[in-house]
Amino acid sequence: MKILMAARRYPPDIWSGTETVFANLYKQARQRHEIRLVVGWTRDRGLVPAESVAVELRDLPRSRVWLRMSRAILSEARRWKPDVVLSNSIEVPPSGIPTACIVHDLNFGKGKAGRGLSERFKKRFYSVRSRNLGAVVTVSAASARALEAAGVDKARIHPIHNGVDIDAFSPRTREAGDDSDGVHPDRVRLAYPSRILPSKGQHFAIDAVARLNRKHKRRVHLTIAGAVADPVYLDQLRIQAYNQPVDFALDVASMPPYYQDADIVLFPTVMDEGFGFTAVEGMSCGKPVIWFDQPAVREATAGIGVPVPRGDVDALRKAITRLMDDPDERARIGAAGRQHVEAHLSWTRVWERYEAVLSSLVR
Repeated sequence: MKILMAARRYPPDIWSGTETVFANLYKQARQRHEIRLVVGWTRDRGLVPAESVAVELRDLPRSRVWLRMSRAILSEARRWKPDVVLSNSIEVPPSGIPTACIVHDLNFGKGKAGRGLSERFKKRFYSVRSRNLGAVVTVSAASARALEAAGVDKARIHPIHNGVDIDAFSPRTREAGDDSDGVHPDRVRLAYPSRILPSKGQHFAIDAVARLNRKHKRRVHLTIAGAVADPVYLDQLRIQAYNQPVDFALDVASMPPYYQDADIVLFPTVMDEGFGFTAVEGMSCGKPVIWFDQPAVREATAGIGVPVPRGDVDALRKAITRLMDDPDERARIGAAGRQHVEAHLSWTRVWERYEAVLSSLVR
């Protein structure tokens, strides 16, 4: 197939889970098909693939972003004549070519899907725009239900779970002496790798650690790692973490080491997740994950790990304490998580599902 792939954002020019998904799909697709990539950039042209049709979007208002991307996509579609288009944004313009769009969630960056005029308009836009699409691929059955509730035709919706780079996010054996800091030989390391913004719930992780009893707090250390999406929230977290066993690793170049160095991964997100990358990446690294319970995360993890009620800090504290005291349970959960990811969530398997949807549109 000749596949035109289009996205407004692309890593590492901009990092988030949605962009990472698309970049991994692109890697898989170009191994098997003829691909043309059209991507926007805002920081540096050198941060998107050299072979792509790169569209400068720096300092543009949203309406101009949409217009400039639309022109680039339509121009390349007319010139290159692909069999099918795969877009990472539902705003892809109608081109007369069979088109599939990826919808990752409907929370629009909020803690929960909103009910205001703006959110209702966006959902209505999804419903109307989807009528011109051959397929809407979404990342979980939970997101599929949300799309159907927003008015998207059920027949067009194809749930396909995201994948994990199982080579990069892999278990790593610690070197001798790595498990302690020389003072606490039974040190337990917690990590929460994710974008830093209120709906991801880093404050719940810090609060749970702060509430540990003295015996457990002496043994624990929490690292908050990720891209800073909300600097004001980061300042609030720093104040909250003062005099607690917590540190920050900000805008890091590579996330796998933060999972691999942890004994337990935390994922207390209050966002209505479409999938839950932190949980499955932790599982891929062979780590037990404690996660706030919600449909998409339960689905992505197949229930592996330790779910606790969303927003319940005391339940989170108890789960941390339990796993701190039971290294055998940590190992068992970690091994089960890795096995699930290898069997179901490798990018090779995920691309095969996308390929089937795109092939059906071409036929």
